[in-house]
Amino acid sequence: MDTQKVVFMNKELNTRMAGLLRLPEGFDLSRNYPAIVLTGPMLSVKEQAQSVYAKRLTEAGYVTLVFDGTYFGESEGTPRGQELPDVKESDIEGAVDYLTSLPYVDNGRIGGLGICGSGSYMSVAGVKEPRLKAITAIVPAISDISNSPMMGFFKPEEEVKAAKDAYDKGEGELAYLNFMPRAFDEGAAYYYSARGTHPRWSNQVVAWSQLELVKYNVTNIMKEMKKPYLVITAENAWSRPSSEEIFNAVPHDNKEIHVIPEASHFDMYDLAPFVSEAFEFILPFFEKNL
Repeated sequence: MDTQKVVFMNKELNTRMAGLLRLPEGFDLSRNYPAIVLTGPMLSVKEQAQSVYAKRLTEAGYVTLVFDGTYFGESEGTPRGQELPDVKESDIEGAVDYLTSLPYVDNGRIGGLGICGSGSYMSVAGVKEPRLKAITAIVPAISDISNSPMMGFFKPEEEVKAAKDAYDKGEGELAYLNFMPRAFDEGAAYYYSARGTHPRWSNQVVAWSQLELVKYNVTNIMKEMKKPYLVITAENAWSRPSSEEIFNAVPHDNKEIHVIPEASHFDMYDLAPFVSEAFEFILPFFEKNL
C-alpha cells in the first residue's frame, strides 16, 4: 500500500485541504480503480478512525482518500475548530473533485463512507453530490440533533449568539464548547488513549457551531436519498436511535442496515472484532454497487 500526502481545494471556500491518498498494493497506472472518500467523527483529523477504514478498503483494492476538514488539522480555514454541516458537505465535494482529477480513478465508481457525525454528513452528501454512487454510514450520529444526546455539549443559545456578536465586532474572544469531556467515559477511552489520540486533535469546537448544528435535520434530507445505502450501527451504541431514524427515512429498498452485536458506538471506530464484522457487510456492498 502506497500512502501519499496530497493537497486539494475546497473551491467554495477557497481553502487548501490536506489529505492522505492510499493506493492498493501492486498499483498499475494503466488500470482504472474504484475509489472511496472517507470522513470521520466530528472534530476528527484524517489519521484517526477514518484511516482505520481507509486502510482496509485500500487492502481490498480501492483507491481511498481521507482528509482534514476545513478549520481542522493541517487544512486551512479560520477560526479553527468550526464544526459546520454545510462546510463539511463542501469539503466532501472538494474531495470528490480531487478524485475525479486522477486519471486512474473510474469516475463512475466513486463511493463514500462516513463515521459518527460524518456518517450523517456523508449520507447527506449522497443525496446532494451526484458523483457519489453508493454510501456507507458507520454509526451515523446526527438525525435531528435538537433531540440528541449531543445537546448536552451545547451552551444556552443566547449566550452563544452574544459571544459570536462580540467576536464579530472585535470585542471578545472565541467561545468554545467542550465537545468530548473526559467525563464521557466511552469517548475518553478512545480520544485520550493511544487508540485515538493525535497531536492535531482537540475536543474544543467554536461555540457558534451549535447554531448551525441544531438546525441540521438529516432525517428530512434523507427522504430524497436515491442511491444504494448501507448503515452499520452497534447493539449498544448511544447513536443507534439516530442511525435507525436516518435509515428508515430513506424511501427506497436498495438499502441495508446491520447491527454489530455487543459493540458500542466508539468500538466501531477501531476495535476488533467489531470493525472486521462491519467489513463483512461493507466489502460486498461496495463490490455490488461500485
